[in-house]
Amino acid sequence: MILTVIQARDGGTRLPGKIRADICGQTMLARVAERVSLIGLPFVVAMPHPGDDEKDVLTRFVRLARRNPFVDAFVRITADCPLLDVSLAGYCVNVYRAGGTDFVGTTPEMDGLDCEVFSRTTLLACDLAAHGRAREHVTRWMRKNLSPTLVNWAPEPLRWSVDDAEGLEFVRSVYASCARCASGVPHHTNASSSIGGRDRTLCVDLHDLVEGGLAECQAADILRTRMGAKWKYESMA
Repeated sequence: MILTVIQARDGGTRLPGKIRADICGQTMLARVAERVSLIGLPFVVAMPHPGDDEKDVLTRFVRLARRNPFVDAFVRITADCPLLDVSLAGYCVNVYRAGGTDFVGTTPEMDGLDCEVFSRTTLLACDLAAHGRAREHVTRWMRKNLSPTLVNWAPEPLRWSVDDAEGLEFVRSVYASCARCASGVPHHTNASSSIGGRDRTLCVDLHDLVEGGLAECQAADILRTRMGAKWKYESMA
């Protein structure tokens, strides 16, 4: 069984309490949970317990593992990613299920679409070996000491996570301007070799519709403004 874990906390330095921030009528945590529910796996929210070291996030995951011995793999999603792309998360899960790796994760370029999948064995090994900041960042030890399978669909780095007040206003603007973004409709992906190929890229100005076909993303201009001069790519459709 694979369990999705939404990593959340009320603290933080740049934007304390951001998981409770309103995004078009719902909290940011609720918005992330909406998207996670679309992945189709059971999920839980991992908050610090009273008396916990809030920065020792790894302990939260290990506690979940010990309380759920039937879970053999975990999907890690952070609660500051209300624009999480469900198709990307599903892809990471499918790559893990295909075998040959104990860790699948997005690269730093996919900031705001972060998703990681790792085995129970990998988690417990990490618990024994990781110390200091490696326990706060959970998968740092895994990425450094294993042979991870990394996923990057961004031809240019994204900045979609909510790290500060500016990021929160950006996400609010996206939700307000694009109903498909607000409801979690996946963005389109394209590949130069073939549709769905390994070299796929994210087309943030297009959505894939459930009924088939594509629809323009009304938030594309907002995303370009957010990235400024660093954000250059166009739709590859």
